[in-house]
Amino acid sequence: MEGIVSQFAGLYREWAPHAWLRGHVRCLWINDLSGSRSECLQVVPDGCVDIVWTGETLCIAGPDTRPILAHMPCGAIVVGVRFHPGAASAWLGQPLDEIVNVRVPLAEFWGDDATRLLDRAAAGRSAKQLAEDLEAFLLGRLAAVGLADPQIAFLRRAAGDNCMPAGRRLDQLAAHVGLSERTLRRRCLDAFGYGFKTLDRVLRFQRFFQLAVRPENQNLADMAARAGYADQSHMTREVRRISGITAGEFVAQARGRLADSFKTVVAVDV
Repeated sequence: MEGIVSQFAGLYREWAPHAWLRGHVRCLWINDLSGSRSECLQVVPDGCVDIVWTGETLCIAGPDTRPILAHMPCGAIVVGVRFHPGAASAWLGQPLDEIVNVRVPLAEFWGDDATRLLDRAAAGRSAKQLAEDLEAFLLGRLAAVGLADPQIAFLRRAAGDNCMPAGRRLDQLAAHVGLSERTLRRRCLDAFGYGFKTLDRVLRFQRFFQLAVRPENQNLADMAARAGYADQSHMTREVRRISGITAGEFVAQARGRLADSFKTVVAVDV
């Protein structure tokens, strides 16, 4: 697959949401592509669902299990809200396994409210103002959505922190959260879009992602061990499968050495 990983293609930055939203929302973000020479962006899986303003429309993105190729006009400024893995289903009102690897107009979920947000975006609001509009809209809906689900939060942490004991089976995980194995599978499909094992793979890749963007990390074998892979060859296969490029190419893009035709600004905790 060709294309620059989206966070590396422009001036990407993110920041924490309002304190009341932090149980549901990971971050708000802006990716300024005005200095990018590439119109082909590679969006890699992160376990999350985003609300995205593409410069032309508002859509729901993900969750993804494979790299998605997105074509953005040069000069676009993309704005988004990123939900924690497993959090978006309560906001959208439908199971996430119905929207895996697709992009859906926000209006299909939020009707006239989404149309009003789209009108504001099209009226020339700045990227930061649009992000604030999206955040304010979520704050207005928070009372109806309620608190974040603690079972889903536990599963997200178990996969994301690489803290599950080696060899723990799905039935043991189900017993830990007080569900049958069948119910756990259904809960994961509804909340994450896929099963726990896929979530574990995606969030392990994200641990590699976070290591790759840090300039002090040079050794791929060390990254593999720290991210939770069995060895470097395991990481090589998984990174290629999930991101569409090799681990070495991914690190090179992260550090701006793949080519001199684009500038990279990377935020941590992506």
